[in-house]
Amino acid sequence: MASFDGLRCKPLLACALATGLMAPAGALAWTKYTPSGDAKREDVPKEYRWSLEHLFGSYEEWEQLFTQLEGQLPELEPCRGTLAQGAQQIKKCLDLSFGLKQELYRLAVFADADYSTDRTLSAAKVRSDRVQALFTRFSEASSFIQPELLAIEPDVLRSYIKAEPGLEPYAHTLEDLIRRRAHILSPDQERILALTGDLAATPYSIHAAIEEDVKFPPVIDENGKEIALTMASFPGFRDSQNREFRKQAVDKFFGTLRAYARSFAASLDAAVKANIMYAKARGYESALEASVDANAVPPVVYKTLVEATRANLPKTLHRYVKLRQKLMGIDEVHYYDLYTALFPKASMDMPYPEATKVVLESLKPLGKDYIKMVEVGLDPKNGWVDVYPNKGKRSGAYCNSSYRRHPIVFLNHLDRLEDVFTLTHEFGHALHFHLANQAQAFPNADAPIFLAEIASTFNETLLLDHLLKKAKTKEQRLALLNKRVESIRTTVFRQVMFAEFEAAIHAEVEGGGALTADRLAEIYEGLVRTYYGPDFKVGPDDGYEWAYIPHFYYNFYVYQYATGLMSAIALAKNVTSGDKKATKRYLDFLAEGGSDWPIDSLKRAGVDLTTAEAMQATFDLFAKTLDEIEALLAK
Repeated sequence: MASFDGLRCKPLLACALATGLMAPAGALAWTKYTPSGDAKREDVPKEYRWSLEHLFGSYEEWEQLFTQLEGQLPELEPCRGTLAQGAQQIKKCLDLSFGLKQELYRLAVFADADYSTDRTLSAAKVRSDRVQALFTRFSEASSFIQPELLAIEPDVLRSYIKAEPGLEPYAHTLEDLIRRRAHILSPDQERILALTGDLAATPYSIHAAIEEDVKFPPVIDENGKEIALTMASFPGFRDSQNREFRKQAVDKFFGTLRAYARSFAASLDAAVKANIMYAKARGYESALEASVDANAVPPVVYKTLVEATRANLPKTLHRYVKLRQKLMGIDEVHYYDLYTALFPKASMDMPYPEATKVVLESLKPLGKDYIKMVEVGLDPKNGWVDVYPNKGKRSGAYCNSSYRRHPIVFLNHLDRLEDVFTLTHEFGHALHFHLANQAQAFPNADAPIFLAEIASTFNETLLLDHLLKKAKTKEQRLALLNKRVESIRTTVFRQVMFAEFEAAIHAEVEGGGALTADRLAEIYEGLVRTYYGPDFKVGPDDGYEWAYIPHFYYNFYVYQYATGLMSAIALAKNVTSGDKKATKRYLDFLAEGGSDWPIDSLKRAGVDLTTAEAMQATFDLFAKTLDEIEALLAK
């Protein structure tokens, strides 16, 4: 079973090398390759495909661990009713529970990664589903632990931690339980809630199924050719430089969603009611309070975020919409005018090998040790990265990690500038995982979601700053400045608008209202008008964009994209100022993982999100960037 002693190696790079988690990087050698979504996986050169052998050497080995863990679940039962016996019994049962969880994560990381690279493989889908089911059974089998621990008086529980050194890795976990004491139920009640895990996931599954059933009419390109309009192709059509084409795509896309709106509304209504049910069951005043409390985030952060964003709309987003109208030479700005590039001729696309060099250059402010760790991850012989698309591979990008094993980075690199930002974004996650896994015991290694997007967007901020310094032409600089504006628009303003929508629809149900398709569209359209301002023309179906956003099923998740980027901008400003202490604080923050309350971790790094000050830095940067664009255009 797992051991939870912290490695505490210093420096962390030496620790990574000493534990065999990373092989030293050599000169990178790449095979020339042109990406294609229709390529067979075996036709993608080996160095562009990750290796999962550090997780499991074979499917048989995976099956052996699955069977072993399945057989060990009953070992939790003898712990039931015994935790009040004292520190040693608590340690024994927590070691068993967290040891099982650690190995379950390893099963899941492998299964999900394997399925991601080829979704036509039914065996891979089955493995992924089996792990999810095993997690549910584990949750049920271990559901008595929290209530039994909380039956012990807090001062007594704290005395156990002091008396038993083996409980030290669980100190923060136990303090978090004490913090949430009023919201933990009896063992039988917790077991019932654990059994509802699959039901709670059903609304999202229904949403995904409806998406699969939706059939969009084709769009007609400028040559009169029919092109399939799908969920996957829509973002590209929305970006088109041809205004009539993108208008056609948006009208058909949202018009079709509106036709299915009652079904989408029913699934979203079910998700909202599930969130409210869990909040009420645990004694929270609202679903919002329950959600943020899970990460020990005070509700004032959510409230401050919305208020600060609204207060800054006139000098930021409203002004940007007006600037778009002027630069595009149009009478009105519609939804289909928001995503097209303002400076399309400033092409800065680059193949993956070149992208790796640019990323490494941009990360130099973080120091040699950080750079060496990224070099190791990028080295093809170490098998961290799955680079290019292939037939059957899922879309998007992500990073995942199994404790004390190197992270894996999933990409669909198409040699575009946007893909370079995705690469550095995912390596921000990778190094966050890696540093925390080295420095922390397993119970404290995972950073909460509230902190998880900071490292990734921090890297993107450094990359953009680096590219701006290297820009060779006025057009390139304009395009990069607009990239910054668009990043803040979509990650802060758009996500805060989503966050307001989430809060509004939950409040609607909590107040006795009903979430019909028309009511959802009414709430959403009102927010669109507020956020984009007087120079934005709302289309007849714009209010139905909510049906397109799967994040509304993630239970107040999206606000953390905004706070993450805001924190990253503030932290990157400190690091790039040349303050070595700021760099150390940031790297220490990454290594902390989830070992402290997220608000306190961020404060030590230099950001306090309980006030609007750190948030204001982002709004000021947005306005300053608009100033720079206008000044360049005036030359």
